[in-house]
Parts: sequence; C-alpha cells; structure tokens
Amino acid sequence: MLEIAGLPAHILLIHGVVVLAPLAGVLAVVFALLRRSRRYLAWPLGILALLMVPLTVVTAQAGEQLEKARPASQLIQDHAHQGSFLRYVAALFLVVAAVQIAAAFPSLLGRLPAFRGLATLLESRWVLPATSVLGVLAGLFLVYQSIVTGHSGAASVWAATR
Repeated sequence: MLEIAGLPAHILLIHGVVVLAPLAGVLAVVFALLRRSRRYLAWPLGILALLMVPLTVVTAQAGEQLEKARPASQLIQDHAHQGSFLRYVAALFLVVAAVQIAAAFPSLLGRLPAFRGLATLLESRWVLPATSVLGVLAGLFLVYQSIVTGHSGAASVWAATR
C-alpha cells in the first residue's frame, strides 16, 4: 500500500480531488455562461481539466491498494465503483473543456497548419453555443460525481465508527 508520511496515500490525495474537481466544474460553467470571462479562465480551466485526469487515476489506484489492505464492506465497494467512474468523468471533462476552449478561441488553432480545417469548423455559428452547453453539462456532472464519490467514501469510513 502506497503511504505518504505513514498515512495511506488515498487519504491525502482525495483532498485534491475533493477541492479541484468542483472548482474545475464551476470554472467550466462560468466559462460557458460569461463570455467576457473566457480570456481569463481559459488557462486555469485547461490546466485544472488536465490535472484532474492523472489526479483521479492516482487517487483511485491508491484507493484500490487501500481496499486490498483493509477488509472491504459493501460501502467501500460502492465507493470504489464511484471512484472508478470518476476517472472516466474526469477524462470526459478534459475532452469537453479542450473543445470548449478551442471553440472560444478558434483563431489560435488556425495558426497551426495541421489544425486549419478544424479551426474553420470551430468558427461555425453553432459550435460555440453547442460547446457551451456541453461545458455546462460536463462541469455540473463533474461536480455532482465528485460529491457523490466523496460522500460514498465518507459514508464508508464513518459508518464503521458507529
């Protein structure tokens, strides 16, 4: 089992997911809804979306190691399933955030010869509203899934103390 300073790594890593996932989700929603905020939020949203994927993967792997080291109850197994699903949600969020940012700034892609055709597509009138809707949905779903996963983990820990 992976440990950091004598504590299971999952217990420490989960705090990053609990804080950064909802923050990234809210940034995606604000990015989609407030046009004037896009210039300021593009980099933070992109970095957080990119950071969420390895963070959720490492946290889930540390959780799987912790699950193997401790007796597993049904609550812990439910939390493990939620954590595994959160990895996929984070990956999907990364894709949606990347498309959302690219649609907001299609001229940046036009500078690269390999992406000129994609930049032309992104300049279509329907793409920005469509990616904004996807960004809101993906952001809200990331917030929801991180809360559900965190709640199931807390329930699995605190139910054992009753």
